[in-house]
Parts: sequence; structure tokens; C-alpha cells
Amino acid sequence: MTQEKWPVKLPDYRLDGKVAIITGGTKGIGYAIAMMFAAFGAAVVVSSRHQEECGSVAEQINRLGGTAAGIAADVGRPAEVKRLIRETVQRLGDLDILVNCAGVAITKPILEMDEGDYDRVMDTNLRGVFFASKEAAAAMVERKHGGRIIQIASIGALKGTNQISTYCASKAAVLSLTKTMALEWSRYGITTTALCPGYVKTEINAAQFQDEEFLAKTLKGIPQRRLGTADEVAAIALFLASDYSSMITGSAIVADMGSTSQ
Repeated sequence: MTQEKWPVKLPDYRLDGKVAIITGGTKGIGYAIAMMFAAFGAAVVVSSRHQEECGSVAEQINRLGGTAAGIAADVGRPAEVKRLIRETVQRLGDLDILVNCAGVAITKPILEMDEGDYDRVMDTNLRGVFFASKEAAAAMVERKHGGRIIQIASIGALKGTNQISTYCASKAAVLSLTKTMALEWSRYGITTTALCPGYVKTEINAAQFQDEEFLAKTLKGIPQRRLGTADEVAAIALFLASDYSSMITGSAIVADMGSTSQ
């Protein structure tokens, strides 16, 4: 099929020439996004708190014929986020896409949560998103070419979920941030979107879903009666990173197999 035959522009989701940072890029959804972006031509910086894991994923991408670098950073520490952005530009020459996927959850009733639990979740899930987005946007503004900032949020931002109060609160705050960032940064050609997955099976929660009773209870609340996959989330992130998502900013894209429609 060739473009010339059709009166519409056929989508091409290639990211050739683009540089992307994926925080939380060594596991689960972040890993899937790093692999997807690299497969579609982006030069990818894989980031997490552990340099060995970052380097391992970057090496895997490079062996497959992609371009990647591993740069460790704790997104809860603004100085490390600033270094991550600076090193990315120094090593790969630019920054076009940021995916904030690093996140933590502590499962406890609110009455058992302490200040340390609260700070750990908020530092990663909210402070990390705020400062990573801020530093990435500053780099994009300086280079005058716009960009894409994608927040990996959750359906926990849209509804209460038992025993993960701080996680839900942090993700709801990310949705509000996403809207404000869109208002402030659209003039620079930067789009900001939030992607809210439902239940997705990864190596992180695989053991939990092996519990047949827990799985059955979970699936009962999902109209499609299935779990999502990390690759499905990565495919949506690919669209949001591409030129074909340029009309979308300040929005939350929900991919939850119908969970929040009930």
C-alpha cells in the first residue's frame, strides 16, 4: 500500500531521529515502552535508580540494533533529575520525549500509613513527575523544537482503590499537573498527556495474579474479563509520542478494559 493512492495521510509511527527518556524503564510497563520506542527508531535513555539494571536494558536494545543508553537517577531527588536531563542531551544530542513511568505503591490501610510511607510514594510519583517534566520542558524550550511529555498514571487516579490511598492520590495529582502543564507549555509546541492503564499483568504483580481467588475477583470488575498487557500500554504510548497525537494535550487517556465505565 502506498500513500499516493489515498486522499488521507496514512499514519507512520516511526520515531527516527527522536531522543526519549523512559523513567522506570527497566521493568514492567516502562521496559515495554523503552523497547517499543527503540523498535520504532527512537534513541532511548533507560532510567531507574539502579545503574546495573539501566545498563542491562540499554545493552539489550543495542544488541537488537537500536540505540540506547542507561542513566540511573532517583526521580524523587530533583538534583538527580536535572543530571539525567543534562546527561541525556550531552550523550545523545537532544531530548524530544519524556515518559514518566517510575512509580511506587505501598499497600496499607490509611490508619496504618506513617509519614515515611507517605513521603516515599509522593516523592516518586508526584515530586518525580513534577521535576522531571519541568527539567525536560526547559530543555525542549531551550532547543526550540517542542516535544512530548507522557505521564503514566493509573485508573487509581479516577476512583478509590482499597489500601493504596497515597498511590491513588499521587496519580490524581498527576492528572491535574498534566492539565496545567498543557496550559503553560502548549505555546512552545510541547504536549503533555496522561495515560491511565487499568490492571496490567507484569513481572511485578505476576505472583499476586497467580492467586485464583484474587484473579477471579479482579476480572469480575473488568467488563472485558481480562488483564491488559504491558505491550498494549506501550503501543498507546507510542501513538502519544508520535506526530499523530499533536491535537492531544492536557488529556487523560484511559485504557482499562472498561473498568471505570461501571
